[in-house]
Amino acid sequence: MNKKLKLLIIDDEASIRKVLEHFLNKEFEVTAKNDGMEGMNWLEAGNDTDFIIADLNMPNLNGKEFTKVIRASNLYSDLPIIILSGTDESKERIECLNIGADDFMLKPFNPMEVHAKIKAILRRVKPKSIVDAY
Repeated sequence: MNKKLKLLIIDDEASIRKVLEHFLNKEFEVTAKNDGMEGMNWLEAGNDTDFIIADLNMPNLNGKEFTKVIRASNLYSDLPIIILSGTDESKERIECLNIGADDFMLKPFNPMEVHAKIKAILRRVKPKSIVDAY
């Protein structure tokens, strides 16, 4: 049996966390946190993940600041990140991508599209044998 890849979901909206967790937990080991600070604390406590989905607008540490911290870290700089946002401003999308997000998705979203984007990004960053298992 193949080991599941680990997915960290960070969003202050409980409904978004629940939808993603429900839809993705069949293929991934999912951990959900309420905001960027909780996500960073979880990572810094020694937990590891293979992929991060983070909301843009969160209290304590928003998605852009969280991404900047991750990209500046020696330990986490290679983690793939998708930013979710209810904001459809091109400026925000461009800024998130320029600071290191791998993709940007608008809310509301189709969970199947989130899943497809995760798999597409993982094909580029993870060994083929791991991705093929999913």
